[in-house]
Amino acid sequence: MKMNKIKLIALLLFATTTLGIFNACSGGNNKSENSSKSGTSTLSSAEEIENKSSENDNTDKTGSSSESKESSQADDPTDEKEKGSVPAIPTSDDNGQVIEGIIVYNKALFERFYGYDDLANDYADTMLKIHTALGNDVKIYNVLVPTHCGISLPDSVVEENGLEDQNEYINTIIKKYSADSENPIVGINTYDTLMHHRDEYIYLNTDHHWSALGAYYAYKDFCKAAGVDYLRLSDMEKGEINDYYGSLTAYVDSSYVDPDTVEYYKTNKDITTKVYENDGSGGTDTSLIHSYADSSFAYGVFLGGDNGLMVSKNNDGNGKKIAVVKESYGNAFCPYIAYTYSETHMIDFRYITFDFEQYLKDNDIHEVIFINNAMATATPARCEELSALVSE
Repeated sequence: MKMNKIKLIALLLFATTTLGIFNACSGGNNKSENSSKSGTSTLSSAEEIENKSSENDNTDKTGSSSESKESSQADDPTDEKEKGSVPAIPTSDDNGQVIEGIIVYNKALFERFYGYDDLANDYADTMLKIHTALGNDVKIYNVLVPTHCGISLPDSVVEENGLEDQNEYINTIIKKYSADSENPIVGINTYDTLMHHRDEYIYLNTDHHWSALGAYYAYKDFCKAAGVDYLRLSDMEKGEINDYYGSLTAYVDSSYVDPDTVEYYKTNKDITTKVYENDGSGGTDTSLIHSYADSSFAYGVFLGGDNGLMVSKNNDGNGKKIAVVKESYGNAFCPYIAYTYSETHMIDFRYITFDFEQYLKDNDIHEVIFINNAMATATPARCEELSALVSE
């Protein structure tokens, strides 16, 4: 993964496109008031995933996913799939094309990923700084998510475009901060789990974000690492928003792709949620799922878009309190945590202006999830914003 001169040139050329995507899709503080209520949103019962893999000798590929010991989850079919073989991706003679830095393959768009050791180590150092500042009274979980190109492209396309191995990149991060900490951060690499579900709709095809289903599998990985019972898909209701053309169609004409269907999951738990100003003031009633979001703002169905601070209280929760520190990838992940925990503080580190350390103390929060996609960890601006959460 060491960067050579050619890769440096590629990285510099790609930086403009990457930063443009992040600014266009994650930089705005979109509130639910900006969403039209005329979207094509439907709600139906979630179907149980029944795609069980046959037993084979490849059980050593389960990665961070270990079988739940809870009797209510022992027969989870997604666990069975995660113990099977990694599904193959259909290939063709066509390795796709690159338009404006975006890979176009099989009617889908892929943001390219270039991550090397120095970037991985910089992110790990940032997490270590946060860990030191918060002290051992705060348990830190770091959920790391590969992007679409690292999971859903066949090897031939990956090699053609010189893309880095995101599993190796993420493991470099975890190895660095685990080795340098007496009370290590709990690193959760979701790569293996997502690879076992790579034939499912776990990423959006016109957008740089993942789907609610992909976020669900990462949520399961977190719950297993934290020793927390997780919700089954059959415990929730699924809705969808059709005909979505996402962030990457700002760079590639939509004629190259099919539109996305953005799925979301809801529960009937007794949950109240408030959204706050970036300085922590105010407090307006809102919801975790904005099911009236339309096809022009479909990813905004999760939390209503990017907000500096939201807090959910769940009267049917597990009696625990937690904070989730995130960028926009975390928007699809947060509802599952709020469906599970009794109190969930959702913090977008790019926008808040209040004292993060003091906020945790004032709210008696002793568990924090940092969730980031691999591209965010490899973007210096994101690391600088994370580093600014705590004092030197």
